[in-house]
Amino acid sequence: PRQSCHSAPDRRTATRECNRCRHPVTPLAMLRLLAPPALACLAFLLPPALAGLRGDAGNGSSGRRLEASYGVLRGSFRLAKRFRLGADWRSEFQTDQIPDSGLTHSCATYIDDGSTVFSRDNKLVLKVASACGGGECLYSGRVMSKETFQYGLFVFVAKIPKCNYIWPALWLLPQSVQGDGAYGRWPCSGEIDVMETVHDQGFGAFNLVGGYGSDSGCDSPDRAECNRCLPGFCTSTTYGHYNMQGRYIVEPADCGRAHPTWQEHTFVLSWQPDELITWVNPHLSYDDNGHLVSVTPRAAPVGADGLPTWRSHVRQRTPTWQAVRPFMQRCFPGVAGPDAPFDKGFKIVMNIAIGGYDGAPCMWGRPECTTVCGGAVGSELVLSDMTIWRQG
Repeated sequence: PRQSCHSAPDRRTATRECNRCRHPVTPLAMLRLLAPPALACLAFLLPPALAGLRGDAGNGSSGRRLEASYGVLRGSFRLAKRFRLGADWRSEFQTDQIPDSGLTHSCATYIDDGSTVFSRDNKLVLKVASACGGGECLYSGRVMSKETFQYGLFVFVAKIPKCNYIWPALWLLPQSVQGDGAYGRWPCSGEIDVMETVHDQGFGAFNLVGGYGSDSGCDSPDRAECNRCLPGFCTSTTYGHYNMQGRYIVEPADCGRAHPTWQEHTFVLSWQPDELITWVNPHLSYDDNGHLVSVTPRAAPVGADGLPTWRSHVRQRTPTWQAVRPFMQRCFPGVAGPDAPFDKGFKIVMNIAIGGYDGAPCMWGRPECTTVCGGAVGSELVLSDMTIWRQG
């Protein structure tokens, strides 16, 4: 979910010459580059990002080292938090009540009337509940954790809705729906996408988003403006139409059923200084004290089309992450660490958008939300467990 670089209803209709992002009114019309053609304003065009296949990640608080090699993470993590998903789920999450018209331009209008976010059988449910009056949007669910987190292992066990132009996501964002953080508004303060997928795709996407201030174009990150991404900014993201390095296989989508979903899967994020890794259904090992001691990727299933079950972004090998460094050094000396903007606390976000992505047939404020994408009504994202593990 992220930012528009034009005042047009949908940034995806922008020209390919777009090279400067200005949006003083709605500074969080999000970049979601999941389907062609990707016409969003990027900091620059690059060949596929060189996501790391090998590296070490240190923990800033303990000084201990973790071993991360070819998708296998070894260390010692203690359970720091298990989210309450039952009747008291509101003690853990705030519900965002906003239309998506100024964010991703999806058909979703997020409300909190008990129909779009609720607990069932001690599981947290987000639902596309009904059509808005007038039929130009769909009421859906979105939550953000009340607590802020920095570094660790994040484990989500969830059933993800598919088809009907659904766009669900498990992700992290600093502080507020506008992406406010230590370095300014989105994208300057960053975004971490653990899992997002659209329509009938059989894969999830793992993406890191950063950015830098600019009032004069995106040709050179070295000339970034210290404006905290208001009003002008450039986006630097690991994901794009020609970049397969963020995709990981999950399972094929069966769009012939009513309210299709993937089966329940376990999505794991390792967030450590200088490296972030995401897995789907990895093997998790524990010691006698109940500490999580290793995360090992499972083999890709038959029919995965060459996609693995995990992805990694290492700072030293990820050009789009490195591109924001001049901005951080010049504008936030003594504040920004080498891995900025991913060196500050983030909150966990979950939502179901509908349409609004590249190639989708529906977007907010248009009748296609119900005439074409109305089959999404009734779709649910069901979270059965979510835990945070910290090193030590």
